[in-house]
Amino acid sequence: MPSVLLRPNAEISSGNFANESGSGFDVAKINDQNNSTYVYNTSANQSFVVGLDDTSGLAGATFDNFVVIAVMQKHGARGADASFEVDIGDSSSATTFGSISDATFVTTNFSPTTRIATAINFAGGVSASDVDDMRLSITGTDLTQFRLFELSVQINYTAASGYGQNVNTVAAANIGKINTVATANVGKVNTVD
Repeated sequence: MPSVLLRPNAEISSGNFANESGSGFDVAKINDQNNSTYVYNTSANQSFVVGLDDTSGLAGATFDNFVVIAVMQKHGARGADASFEVDIGDSSSATTFGSISDATFVTTNFSPTTRIATAINFAGGVSASDVDDMRLSITGTDLTQFRLFELSVQINYTAASGYGQNVNTVAAANIGKINTVATANVGKVNTVD
């Protein structure tokens, strides 16, 4: 099953979070694949909301499920562990894709630790524009503080079916467009299925 990895690209709200230098929230710090940059909650039970990259070119695909991935660690001496919960929806909050409890995103480590949530199935009828509008809300729990180094969402999908024949010895799998029309939207070429 093909997948695409979406990373945070926009701050929607930042609560009481700061980056490693102690200044304000910076979405780039959780999108740079670097475990020396991070954001952290400067006080317990804070939330932030971020938008994600677009799926780019997946119109017509069937969106099967998604997986939230985080690289995190405990911050400060408060409590035995550090944890947060995740809510996933769209910008209007008209669609909620799912929630992940803090039992998944919990650590006792003072070094970066990767946590991967169980896949959450999309409800039927989710379009590329719905997925492109995804927002993640991260909320610290249990009066703990954490550092978040990386945050991403793996979207698993089934590609749209379309024209699937070889053209002039070029394999169908290598044909992305025919005269600027995506192959998913091509049913026939010159009356040939």
